[in-house]
Amino acid sequence: MSQAQRMVKRSRVDLKAGEVGDNVAVPVPLVDRGRGDPRNILGVILHRDVETDIYTIAVKAGILHGGYSRNQFDLCPQRLLTEEDVSLDKAVSLRSAVIEQSASGGQGFVKCSCAGSTKCKTNRCNYYKAKVLCNSRCHSSQSCTNK
Repeated sequence: MSQAQRMVKRSRVDLKAGEVGDNVAVPVPLVDRGRGDPRNILGVILHRDVETDIYTIAVKAGILHGGYSRNQFDLCPQRLLTEEDVSLDKAVSLRSAVIEQSASGGQGFVKCSCAGSTKCKTNRCNYYKAKVLCNSRCHSSQSCTNK
């Protein structure tokens, strides 16, 4: 028996197989989420390919691109989501699914670097364009018309 076959056999013993309808927590990589975003995103198993042990997972934003192997997610002991709670009409990446569920808009922060006489009065200002008030991250000690 080859080493790869032993590793697959061991992972099948250690990790319980998920069934269609089970809730899962998919970890979100640090580069795909902001500081205030959750570390995991909840989803539901839609399909399991028995031969390859690849799972199709749906979240509230849609069906996640690609297949997930059993070691890429954790099974949840409770049923928090059902198939009716998730969107089945579009396929999304993990990053865009996190952005849709994020309270802060996802990974990264918008910064305004306006200068001159028209400080934050036009749509050239990222904050003015988004109809958000400027804060101390933009221009800390300078005067601003959008504070």
